[in-house]
Amino acid sequence: MRVLLVSSFVLPHAGGVEQFVATLRDLLEQSGCEVRVLACRRPGEDATADIVLPTRFIGPSGWPLVTGGWRTLLDEAGRADAILANGSLHLLTALAVHAGRRRRVPSLLVIHGSGQGMRPGDNWLRPARAAFQRTFARSAIRRSLPVSVSHVGVEGVQRGYGLQAEYLPYPLPELPAAAPVAGPAAGEPLRVAWIGRLAPEKDPLSAVRAVDVVAARRPVTLDVYGDGPLRASMAARAATRPWLTLHGTRPWPEVLAAQEQAHVCLSTSVWDNVQVAVLESLARGVPVVSTRVGDAPRYYLTASLARWCVEPGDPEAAGRALAELAESYDDQRHAFAVNGEQLLALHSDAPRVLMELIAFAGSRQASD
Repeated sequence: MRVLLVSSFVLPHAGGVEQFVATLRDLLEQSGCEVRVLACRRPGEDATADIVLPTRFIGPSGWPLVTGGWRTLLDEAGRADAILANGSLHLLTALAVHAGRRRRVPSLLVIHGSGQGMRPGDNWLRPARAAFQRTFARSAIRRSLPVSVSHVGVEGVQRGYGLQAEYLPYPLPELPAAAPVAGPAAGEPLRVAWIGRLAPEKDPLSAVRAVDVVAARRPVTLDVYGDGPLRASMAARAATRPWLTLHGTRPWPEVLAAQEQAHVCLSTSVWDNVQVAVLESLARGVPVVSTRVGDAPRYYLTASLARWCVEPGDPEAAGRALAELAESYDDQRHAFAVNGEQLLALHSDAPRVLMELIAFAGSRQASD
């Protein structure tokens, strides 16, 4: 089977969708598919896509506007047996769905958003985004099989478009097992890792305030991995907190090592769907204090662990959770290890579900 995998951005451009596309390609190829990746062309970047189309990037957010390559898009769509387009709010993915429709090729449109409305800091985009949703996005979703990698995304498609999206368990890449870590000894710092984009929707400033709460009670360190528009604000806070270290964007193996070496990972997102860093850490059995945003509450499968998933925008609650976790760390680490095995089993079903969805999209296309 030939699959055309479409995403505006791909690695090495950093982001959750980009990593998802790379993982999806690996899973499809392991299932015997021939995969070609089509993306936007970014100036000065050696993209991992097989085909790139000329693109202009609009506004501070760099929204990608494809400006050419229409014949290439149609030809690539016509050579495919199925199209997997990623993201409903970019022009390239909408065009790929329409190209597939014209060539009678089934399309899956993977919805990566949560349906929670505008993320923090995007208010200036609200009118343009709403107009795009009402026109191009709605049209593409209706002409494809909508798929979401989160339960909140399935609910968002129903709420926003009145359509039923299929659920695909987020496909995790091969994750090395995390070696057990003993709890902090008396006088030893609690090692906390925060991983994500330094942006308002991830709220890294709340992570600093949460660890401020812990620092008033016991020794603690906070290692932050990621970059983004709040880097300067985070650097200002690091200048007055010797326990706070900013590592910037690091290769994925280093991030996995940081998860493993930490006593606990912290997520302070206020707008999210999958919370990939939370899912990866929990699947490896690493303790996580997270906010109740997106699908994160569903990842704490054991009822006793639900207390470590706190309300967003409440750094005091996150700080108290971190401090309490340190007090019973070894027992909690065991509970997280059991939870991780169950979570990994659930998400290991993703390849089978993906192939079934491709087959379903094909049968639906044939009956139209």
